[in-house]
Amino acid sequence: MSDLVLQHNVDLTILNTFGFTQYASHYVETESAAHVEQAVRLAQGNGWPILPLGGGSNLVLTKDINALVIRQIDQSINYIEEGTDGIHVQASAGTNWHALVMHTVARGHVGLENLSLIPGCVGASPVQNIGAYGVELCDRFVSLKALHIPTLRWHTFAMEDCKFAYRDSLFKHQLDEFIITEVTLSLNGAHSLQTHYGALASYLDEHHKDEAISPEIVSSAVCTIRKVKLPDPALLPNAGSFFHNPVVDATRFDALKKQFPELVAFKQADGRFKLAAGWMIDYLGYKGLRADGVGVHSEQALVLVRVGNSDGNQLLTLAEKIKDDVQRKFDVSLNIEPRVL
Repeated sequence: MSDLVLQHNVDLTILNTFGFTQYASHYVETESAAHVEQAVRLAQGNGWPILPLGGGSNLVLTKDINALVIRQIDQSINYIEEGTDGIHVQASAGTNWHALVMHTVARGHVGLENLSLIPGCVGASPVQNIGAYGVELCDRFVSLKALHIPTLRWHTFAMEDCKFAYRDSLFKHQLDEFIITEVTLSLNGAHSLQTHYGALASYLDEHHKDEAISPEIVSSAVCTIRKVKLPDPALLPNAGSFFHNPVVDATRFDALKKQFPELVAFKQADGRFKLAAGWMIDYLGYKGLRADGVGVHSEQALVLVRVGNSDGNQLLTLAEKIKDDVQRKFDVSLNIEPRVL
């Protein structure tokens, strides 16, 4: 293991997918769990706050970061045989999420293919309980390893410890307390290909109707659909879905459906309905908007984009206007998905 290299006044422009130019007062890259602990001890010894940074794909920077930014760059992937229960894949936090998915798909393993092309790193995946096309991380989760920052003690978290919910987890509410360094997920075994989700089912029926569906076919289909709906941050800076899809009870949904017959929603297992926030934003005429260097994606109104020389505060001004208009029109509250600093 190489020595920890401490840097100061580091430009974070290329380390957040919106490309906002802000600086970290202190910055280190770590290559192992031991490195992470060393970095935390360094910060505590100097009285610096700590900010773990993954792929920067779920982040809005509005000012310089007066903290030690810790970026894990380890990229290890290991498989553990589990007999009749399938296989567990163990990946370090710095591993690119899509690279992990492709690693499993290339080996014919079932489990992660629906989560293809989600930006970010493995370490951030449990924080948001990432999900797409009918599968959430918690559906494949086994355990994770994390360092408790205040006590410098290592913990292993099982499923029940993580308090997973829709785009939510224990770690989302305790971001300043834990640094996740490793995640273990289950493949094969009881997992079957999930192809029932609307857009995915339609695509497979149109393009692969007479074929035996494989993890590779599902992954390819998901990538194709996502590329149409979601812009590549390298070409059009964004952080993916900017708002959560709000969930309402059946009574509230029925009332909204009467008022807005074309409202798009998805019934949940508990009888509630997940409303398509993108549909509501589009209904209000925001899709394709450009103003003050920021805007709303022309193909998916759930995605806010940077289109000029703007900063995080201008983006948040637009986000708050959208939230206010949705509240006023639909009496529904939208919550911002990315972390705002």
